[in-house]
Amino acid sequence: MAVTNRALSGLLSDPEAFTAFYTEALPRVYGYLLSRCDGTVSLAEDLTQETFLAAVAEIKRGRPVLDPIPWVVRIARNKFVDHVRRSLRDERKLLKVWQARESTSESRDGRESALNALRFVPLSQRAALSLRYQDGLSVAEVATALGRSIHATESLLARGKETFRRNYRDERG
Repeated sequence: MAVTNRALSGLLSDPEAFTAFYTEALPRVYGYLLSRCDGTVSLAEDLTQETFLAAVAEIKRGRPVLDPIPWVVRIARNKFVDHVRRSLRDERKLLKVWQARESTSESRDGRESALNALRFVPLSQRAALSLRYQDGLSVAEVATALGRSIHATESLLARGKETFRRNYRDERG
């Protein structure tokens, strides 16, 4: 069943209409996001969830929608762009921290090597490193922010530092 604007306006009061919308939209939204998240299933799932939460919020506000499927895919695109922007912002912050720790006599090549090394640190590790060393959060605060246990966060930080060091050594050759 194709979802129409009329069906969209009653989605929240009609479970069958919402099911029809969700059934039609989910594979398109998830497929769109998975293809842009380099196949990272957990990230695509998180962004898909954020997309549908945002869509429901818009429906509750009474937003008129002429074509529901492209509309929800646009929301997914916006969620992906927001994620990329956050990731790049976190990466830049973390790079500044690493650069500040480098000696002032280190060459521009060293800073570029650090940036390149950081790019290959998995996003979850980069986020933990950024929160810990850029934002100055305690391990417990980082754990809370990431929704992990303290032990898991300590492990994530250790792996992140090791991954960065290994990548940096490889970059410096």
